[in-house]
Amino acid sequence: MENILMDILFPVSACNLCREKGRYHSRRPWCDRCQDEIITAQTSMSICEKCGKYLEVPEGPYCSECRDNPPKFRIARAVGPYNNDKLRKAVKVLKFLCRRYMSVKMGSMMAAVVIEEPGFWPIDIIIPVPISKGNLKQRGFNQSELLAKQIGKVLKKRMCSNLLCRVKETPSQRELTKEEREENLLCAFEVTDPAKIKGENILLVDDVYTTGSTIKECTRTLLEAGAKSVSVITWATGTGY
Repeated sequence: MENILMDILFPVSACNLCREKGRYHSRRPWCDRCQDEIITAQTSMSICEKCGKYLEVPEGPYCSECRDNPPKFRIARAVGPYNNDKLRKAVKVLKFLCRRYMSVKMGSMMAAVVIEEPGFWPIDIIIPVPISKGNLKQRGFNQSELLAKQIGKVLKKRMCSNLLCRVKETPSQRELTKEEREENLLCAFEVTDPAKIKGENILLVDDVYTTGSTIKECTRTLLEAGAKSVSVITWATGTGY
């Protein structure tokens, strides 16, 4: 229904990512040229085999952080690097311009990454990273839940948005150091029904992986509640060293 209304109100507009006129249609959230740039960004750099961050100067299969302090999740991957202009804009258009239909294409591309990477499997349940009550009230939706819903459709796996909840309201993470972010998020999440994830392989979904503080705390919470394993898929990821 949302796409039909968009077709009626805005049949031809500008591409959501490059803003060029006449190259956008509501059923295709960005143009072919931007799609080509996203695909190119996916394969332009090496990635850490554990967390999936892009490595500017690879010194082995892992980034320095995963070598020194390996995260507890099984594997993490993303569609592409967050420093790519098109991938970064896609997140902002979805979150801050509230164009929910973007999640269909983004989620489908995330699902394709999962399908192609054997390290993700098996998968039993898909769980989105919860956002704060303040952001949910302001935005009206959780972008990670929208992405997880589409991933679930493609993978034909159950998506549960209410098994992991945020129980601690935290201030914005943007200006904090990595250490401050980790402290800020400590015990911020809780599993609502541990029996439903006990022994299960979880696919955790978020929009962006930067320092990884949120993902790592969610992973810790899920594993301590009895999950067998946690793997991670995001739309974009940061750069490792």
